[in-house]
Amino acid sequence: MATEDWGLDLMRRHRRLFRINADEPFRSAGYPLCGRGWRDLLDRLCARIEVALREGETFEFVQIKQKMGILRALWDAEASEDTEDKVGHAVNLAVARSICTCEVCGREGRLFNNRGWLETRCTDDAVGEILPPRYGAGFENVRRFRRWRGHADMYFATYDRETDTLTEVPPPSRKQDR
Repeated sequence: MATEDWGLDLMRRHRRLFRINADEPFRSAGYPLCGRGWRDLLDRLCARIEVALREGETFEFVQIKQKMGILRALWDAEASEDTEDKVGHAVNLAVARSICTCEVCGREGRLFNNRGWLETRCTDDAVGEILPPRYGAGFENVRRFRRWRGHADMYFATYDRETDTLTEVPPPSRKQDR
């Protein structure tokens, strides 16, 4: 009995972004090593990257995985600074969405500690204890992000799940930063 492989389906829908190993597609660079609950956020990420790419520019996912409950997306591109900035922003949006999206079912979630394993889960799929916000109460969706090419600094932003947007905010005070 064949089972649906949502990761391979994603790669096939966005062929310009992946190099698929025909013999063993699950061993392809960029094959998503995360739960199907993040399928939608990865599809959004791929669509944003495809819109950003210009004629003659190349892009390839090197790795897509869950690490410490958060999406990690590594990529390589031959593209203009403007395109790489747009790709970087798209990746930051996907990372921010992963922090509040259940990796199992895709509903709104939080970071949980399951006996030392960090997982983003909804209350129905969660095991373990809810982790407090990294920067303290009132900073639930605030994360530190990297600016892309030409911008070596880091910035803090809050993510709005309803509008799927990042808004830059001042850094949390040192007392909140752990």
